[in-house]
Amino acid sequence: MEKQSISPDVIIVGGGLAGLGAASYLARAGRRVILFEKSTRLGGRAASQNYDGYDFNRGIHALYTGGAASEVLQELGVTYHYGIPKDTFFLHRGQLYPNITGLSSLLTNRLLTVGDKIELARFFSALPRLNARNLAHVSVQEWLDGRIKRPRVRQILNSTACVLVYSTALDLVSAEVLVTKLQLALKHPVHYVAGGWQTLIEGLRSVAQQAGARIVTGSRVDSVAYQEGRVQGVRLSDGSWLSAANVILAITPQEAVKLVDEGAYEPLRKIVEPLVPARVACLDVALRRLPDPRYPVVQDLDRPRFMSAQSVYTRVTPEGGALISTFKQLDPRHSGDPRLDERDLEDLLDAAQPGWRDVLVKRVFLPHIEAIGMLPTASGGGYAGRPGPLVPGIANLYLAGDWIGAGFLSDASLGSARQVAHLILQKSEAARSSEVAVSL
Repeated sequence: MEKQSISPDVIIVGGGLAGLGAASYLARAGRRVILFEKSTRLGGRAASQNYDGYDFNRGIHALYTGGAASEVLQELGVTYHYGIPKDTFFLHRGQLYPNITGLSSLLTNRLLTVGDKIELARFFSALPRLNARNLAHVSVQEWLDGRIKRPRVRQILNSTACVLVYSTALDLVSAEVLVTKLQLALKHPVHYVAGGWQTLIEGLRSVAQQAGARIVTGSRVDSVAYQEGRVQGVRLSDGSWLSAANVILAITPQEAVKLVDEGAYEPLRKIVEPLVPARVACLDVALRRLPDPRYPVVQDLDRPRFMSAQSVYTRVTPEGGALISTFKQLDPRHSGDPRLDERDLEDLLDAAQPGWRDVLVKRVFLPHIEAIGMLPTASGGGYAGRPGPLVPGIANLYLAGDWIGAGFLSDASLGSARQVAHLILQKSEAARSSEVAVSL
C-alpha cells in the first residue's frame, strides 16, 4: 500500500452529531482534522430528508434541552429555530384527556381522582431533591413500584418513562436515566427543530469546515491501523491508508468493533457485546393538512405508543401541510412483528387524527430503528456502567457517540464528542510542555 502524503493530527470516522462535534472542537483549536463518512450525506441518525417541502427526520426526534447538547451547540455557535410543544394529551381507552403540564392542569384533570392528584403532586414536588446517581443500580420499574401506590398514577408514570427512555424494558433501564431526564424537563423545554435535524448537522458541518476541518463523504474506512499498543491511522476502502496521531470512532458499537482489526481485538469486543440498545418502530406521515388540530401531541397510556405533529409548532412542511411522527417503544429482548407494529401505529393515528389517510402525501415506516446505542442498565450501574471514550490497550484511539459516557441521546453524542476533543487537546499540550522542558 502506498502511504498518503497528508498526515492529519486527527482522523474521525463518522459524520453524525458526535463526529462533527469533535471535528468542530479540534479544528477550532488548530488541529488538522479529516472526517470520513461512508454515506454520501452527513448526519447518521440525525439526517433529514426533504420530500416536496416535508422535512422527514429518521424517525421521531426531539431535542431535550438543558444538558450537554445545549451546552455544546452554544459553545460552537450553532443556532436553530424551534418550537415548543404545548398542547399535549393522554389517550386512554379511546378517549383523549389533557396531559398534566402544571398545577392548574393537574387540579382540573378529569382522568385523575383526588387521591391520584395528591400522589402525583407529591411525586413531582420531591423530584428536584433526588440524587439521580444514587438510583444508578435501581431499575425504573423497581423505583416506580416502590414509590407509587395508586394504579392510575403508576400507569401515567410507566407510560411517560417508556417515552423518555425509548424502551418498554423498564425492568432493565437504570432509574438514574429517568430521574435525570425528568429533572431536566422540569426546568428546560423540549425543542422541535425547524427544518428537521439536518439543520443541526449543517450547522456543525459549517463550524468544522470554517475552522479548517476536511470532510469526506462517500468514503468508507475499512479498518483502524495500530501497532505496539498505539494507533497508526486508518485503511480506506480503496486500499490506501492514512496515518494520524489520533483516531476517533464516532460510529455505532458494532461498527467500531469491525474497524478495530475486523473484530479480532478482544478488549473492545468484550465491551460491546453486553450492550443493550434501544430500538423503536417509527411511522411518519406527511399530510396535506392536519385532520384535527386540537390534538397535536398524544401519549398512549394503554400501549407503548406516542404521536407528535411537530409541524404545529415549527416549520417542517409546506404552508398548510402537516407532518406527524409516531413511535412505538420496543423491548430489546423480543424481536416482535414489524407488520403488527406498523398497524399499531396506524391505529394510534386513527384514534388521534381520524381521516389522516384521506390527506396522505407520503409515509415512511422504520420497523426497527436503533434510537440509542446502549441503554444504561441497573445491573450495569447506570451511566457509570457505560463505556468511556478510551479504547483499552490502544493509545490515542477514542470512542464517541450516544453509547459513550453519561447523558442520553444527543446529550451523550455531543457530550462525548466534547470530552474526546478535550482529551486529545490536553494530551498534545502535555506532550508539548514536556518537549519544551526537555529543550530547556
